[in-house]
Amino acid sequence: MMRRNAVRAVLGTAWLLAVLGAGACGGGEQRQAGRVAAESSGCAALQQRITAGRAVDVAAAERCDQTQFARLENERQAARAKGEKPAMQVSAVCRAVDAQAAKGDPDLDFGLAFHCRQRERFAGTVNATSGLGPANKVTSLCLGARAKKARGEAVDAFTESFCSKEEEAAGGSGAAPEPSSGTAAAPTGAPAPSAPPSRSAGPAASGGGDVVCPGSTVTLSGEAGAPAASSDRLPVGTKVKVTNLDNGRSTTVAVTSASGSCVLLNDAAFEQVREAGRFLIRHARIERVG
Repeated sequence: MMRRNAVRAVLGTAWLLAVLGAGACGGGEQRQAGRVAAESSGCAALQQRITAGRAVDVAAAERCDQTQFARLENERQAARAKGEKPAMQVSAVCRAVDAQAAKGDPDLDFGLAFHCRQRERFAGTVNATSGLGPANKVTSLCLGARAKKARGEAVDAFTESFCSKEEEAAGGSGAAPEPSSGTAAAPTGAPAPSAPPSRSAGPAASGGGDVVCPGSTVTLSGEAGAPAASSDRLPVGTKVKVTNLDNGRSTTVAVTSASGSCVLLNDAAFEQVREAGRFLIRHARIERVG
């Protein structure tokens, strides 16, 4: 009996050492490599669904973009360390999204298309003032608006509003230029009115104000300066509290200008409530507090 127990003890110790040894001798790296490979495979499959015009998990697509963009940026920084001057790029997922947006794909999630447009702005691959890409091309969303109108489909008022400004900045050309991969611009407005409804969340307590524009999503206007907001229905001087129901963060700012959406936050205000890597607050509570 004592001999059997001793054997079991030895075997148990050997098994434990083997496990620990695997971790010390590269098991961690292997697991990490396996995780990265799985993520890459999943993102590739998701990209194929986007290209095929099929519905995808928007949150998963945004995560893929964040992961891919981070890797591209690491590669760019490594190249710069060698004295090279590589240009910034956008992710393969967002290139696929931009291509579908340029076609006016009616099944493409607006929030995802907007996320990728804002990624272009963040990457600095479009003109910060006009929002146009190389050769003064309009954004993918506005190319899509052209395509929709050419098919006799309706375009929402918000898209019509900021696309008319892009068309003017581009020289008013009626011909739709070919969309290029990775050159879609960020809009200076917010998503279409048909945004998903907001939801309640524990951390996001009401500030006691009147809720306005229920169901609206919130994004950034791209304007600099102290935290502020713009609106198409609240007069200048109105104070609004915007709460991101996904993380419970909120900001209270004054409306300082007009825009084509219920509420847009400028860059400084948006930074106070955003989630890292996200350019759209899908679940927001907007309250008039003054």
